[in-house]
Amino acid sequence: MQTGSLKALAVVTSIFFFTSSLSGSFLTIYFKESGLTVLEIATLLLFTFVVIGFIPAILLRSVRDFERIMIVGIFTTMLFYIIAIFTKNPVVLGLSYGVSIATFWPSFNLLQFRLSEAKIRARTVSLFSVIIPSVASIVGPMTASLIIESFDFTALFMTAVGLYLVAFVLCMRIRFQPESQRLSLPKTRAFAIFFITFVILGFSETYWVANAFLFFAISGTILNMGLVMTSSAIVVTAIYFLVSWLSDIAGDRVTFTVIGTALNFIWYLAIPFSSTTYHIVALSLLSGFAGAFTLSWFAHYADCFGKEQHASILVLMETGLMIGRILNLVPTVLFISNGEYVSYYWLSGIVLLLLIPFCIGSTRGGNTSQLQALSPSTQQLRSQS
Repeated sequence: MQTGSLKALAVVTSIFFFTSSLSGSFLTIYFKESGLTVLEIATLLLFTFVVIGFIPAILLRSVRDFERIMIVGIFTTMLFYIIAIFTKNPVVLGLSYGVSIATFWPSFNLLQFRLSEAKIRARTVSLFSVIIPSVASIVGPMTASLIIESFDFTALFMTAVGLYLVAFVLCMRIRFQPESQRLSLPKTRAFAIFFITFVILGFSETYWVANAFLFFAISGTILNMGLVMTSSAIVVTAIYFLVSWLSDIAGDRVTFTVIGTALNFIWYLAIPFSSTTYHIVALSLLSGFAGAFTLSWFAHYADCFGKEQHASILVLMETGLMIGRILNLVPTVLFISNGEYVSYYWLSGIVLLLLIPFCIGSTRGGNTSQLQALSPSTQQLRSQS
């Protein structure tokens, strides 16, 4: 049953992430070309982040079949792009965008945790959260740019709606399980550490507005931007294949995360000085290694809690990310509105460095069987439970 559901999930996510890459690659540019200012886009994202932070918790408390909400998530994502065609209201767009993310990602992440064994969890997480999306991002942006240049954004969004509908139908083949434990707050040092790190990670996400604006400014046209994004995705995907699975072999997720954080910091320092598309593609080599190593923190998160707690910690992870993302809207409006990319990226990089002491601190004191990266023998015991 687990293997069959895992394969079905792989098919569904392949279609979903290709479509998301197709429709979402230029979403921020679409908002900009629709006449929205940076402040209005920030307002849109504020409503998006609030919905993402609270809706999953409400659903986990009230819906027993929490995994099945993933089906709703695919449908609401399809609905969002229909709404985006007909309205430019930041509040309406923000709420619908937030619902689409909030009803897909927590249940999808729960399925990743539940359908994978601890000894190969980094590989499973890497496959569904990195490798499949990365491969999709090779084809998606270039295809999207061609559709936009040949037709318009409406044609792009309608294409996406059709593909989301296919994923919605295929999702019915996954065998979901009812949730045995509703929302509960783990009152442990481990969870406190993880929650703070997700606030930091949320603040350091630059792809919502800044990356799109910077890359578009350097590329000049949507077609060139699509080419840059595809070229970067090829580099990043190759690196993920080489690096991200090593966390399971080495058995040291924390060290991997520290390395990834340091590499990300260097990328933040360098990216605002890019002046050509070649610089962006070259720096994707650095960001690829950074992302591949940092992914270990997500796998480590699953390792530190029992399966019965996975739904709760994933929902609460979204709350932590929400706080960080909302805080990041302040420098977004202050700096990106004025084209001050150096100030914005350097601030994001400095905040990201705060992740390192928490990573190191997670291996000291407390319940070491939960707080430190699992050894291969401990992983084997966990996988049998």
